[in-house]
Amino acid sequence: MNNKSNIVTQKSKHGIFSYYKNDKYIGKSLREYGEFSEGEVHLFKQLTKTNDNVIEVGSNIGTHTIPLAKHLSQGGLLYALEPQSQNYKILIKNINQNDLQNIKVFKIAASNKKGEAYMNLFDENETNNFGDARIFNKIFTNFEKVSVSTLDELFFHEFNENKKLGLVKCDAQGQETNIINGSKKIIEKFKPFLYVENDNIEQSKNLIETIKSLHYSLFWHIVPMFNSKNYLNNSKNIFPKIYSFNMLCIHKNTRIVIDEDWKKNEIKDSDFHPLKKT
Repeated sequence: MNNKSNIVTQKSKHGIFSYYKNDKYIGKSLREYGEFSEGEVHLFKQLTKTNDNVIEVGSNIGTHTIPLAKHLSQGGLLYALEPQSQNYKILIKNINQNDLQNIKVFKIAASNKKGEAYMNLFDENETNNFGDARIFNKIFTNFEKVSVSTLDELFFHEFNENKKLGLVKCDAQGQETNIINGSKKIIEKFKPFLYVENDNIEQSKNLIETIKSLHYSLFWHIVPMFNSKNYLNNSKNIFPKIYSFNMLCIHKNTRIVIDEDWKKNEIKDSDFHPLKKT
């Protein structure tokens, strides 16, 4: 199942990246474009100062971790959570080969309580979406046991007035509501920007209302997989009609000027989701 020939390494926009050659999204995007979901990277740099601290839940192989850590170059730290062993292995490799010292990696899953769970493993010889690693409460074929904790448990005493939390990025394959519920203490104390994946129509309303209850304004951030100005100048769109659906969440006490384009994307109706058929 595990074969070194299935791992490819190449120069990319944000450094040297290794990835699984059979990964049909992240790996394929790195191979064809030298980047992945660059619209998100651009936003993260706008939201954070170079001395901010960031928590990233679901780092995968580090396609956002690496450029964000490079941006946090004036004392900022990035706390990366990646529980799945195959992705964790490549994440560590990518951090080391880009010689980054300001990333703390945790091989742990985040949720609303401490404990253990199971995550799916991938056949590296087969084409897969290696970003689709999920936690379950029972064993299936080809799974591994992982530790689970809450962000409050892990980080509540990590930050203070002199070491502030600027951003929490959460991409956790359906665990987002649980993760927010397990993070309420640090969210209420530090009021960081939240950037949360929301591509599940059935769970969307609960997720939106959970974040709104913490006095946040929410805005859709829908990012196409294909960037016409990509690093490798590849004009062919191999990901037509494929987008990532995320929410930028800003605490109501945050002093920030929200431009008209963002205001148009404000989430006022928790029942609405862009993927819903009207």
